[in-house]
Amino acid sequence: MTEKTESHPRAEIGFERRRQMQVRQSLIAALDASAPGAATHAALQEATIEYMVTSMTRLDVQDMAILVRLKTRIPKDHTDAHQGLVDLEARQARARAKTKSMADALQGYRDSQRKAFAAFDTALRHFHAEMQAMMTPRKNPYEPYTNTLFTDEDWTAIAGTTAESLALEVEQYAAVKNAAPKGMDPEGFSGTHGLKPSHIPSPD
Repeated sequence: MTEKTESHPRAEIGFERRRQMQVRQSLIAALDASAPGAATHAALQEATIEYMVTSMTRLDVQDMAILVRLKTRIPKDHTDAHQGLVDLEARQARARAKTKSMADALQGYRDSQRKAFAAFDTALRHFHAEMQAMMTPRKNPYEPYTNTLFTDEDWTAIAGTTAESLALEVEQYAAVKNAAPKGMDPEGFSGTHGLKPSHIPSPD
């Protein structure tokens, strides 16, 4: 089982993101094993999406806090870095909108008493394809800046960890594990970037 080994807020952020990747890999396994519209792994798909909506929302808040700091602290003459921040902000806005749409689709599925699975599955596969397309390389080009320009106090504020956020993460991660059949447990995945393409087409 993945365990936290450090208490530093930056380590907490890394832990959260590794767990999100494990859950994403569990979702990919479920989608690869099911034909579009087939509810073979409906419980796992629902649990993974609930986790990812919560996680992506936290990630977005953290990334916005990082972005604001980078905008004000990177020297103005580092023009390439600032242009990259413009692109990053646009990508974050797109991911935020897609996450909101996915949250709405999850709520709609639950409001239907889980009868409208086909619509939920279509939205989920589209969300997955969009997130895959927006994934960036593992190497963070802004790490040299965050390493030198951010303090421990910055990282504490960015992480935004609370007793409630920790408890919710544990609860939702356990729900994914409980819904996962053999071979799809998030603990069995690396939680790292560089995922093998899943060959799941967007429904567009």
